[in-house]
Amino acid sequence: KISTRLVKKLLSDIGDNQDQLPIMQHALMRTWDYWVANRDPGEPMDIRHYNAIGRISQALSLHANEAYDELSAIEKEIAEALFKSVTEKNQENQGLRRPAKIRLISELTGSTEEEVITVVECFRKRGRSFLMPGAHMTLTGSTNIELSHESLMRIWTRLSNWVEEEFESAQLY
Repeated sequence: KISTRLVKKLLSDIGDNQDQLPIMQHALMRTWDYWVANRDPGEPMDIRHYNAIGRISQALSLHANEAYDELSAIEKEIAEALFKSVTEKNQENQGLRRPAKIRLISELTGSTEEEVITVVECFRKRGRSFLMPGAHMTLTGSTNIELSHESLMRIWTRLSNWVEEEFESAQLY
């Protein structure tokens, strides 16, 4: 069961912006997972569970940070280069997806394709579909990697900062 007040809060938080639907889907998935692990007997999914995952405004960013924090220092460097490779910002200040092959990311980072694949897997495993192709696909050096949704560029603070850094570097260059 979902409490009526949580339904009202979700509708209020999403407003009439249909671009928010994938973000709401993610927040609901995270709320469900939190509720399953932390509910009291007979308690419906409620606002306390929703707040614990960061609500619509922060759930995606917090979840992406969880994935990033699982990485070693070297893997974090690969992740930064990976996400900078698969995103860009145009002159109109819009974030855009830019697919990149694992082989290219490997060359850019000076790492092996297997090391890049390990990082990609961290961001596309079950319940974490930040990168595509989906987890059912086997990755090779020629596989194109891309963001699953542009909203990740706007909501994941770390990625937003990386995209801005890349844009400023390109402008300077």
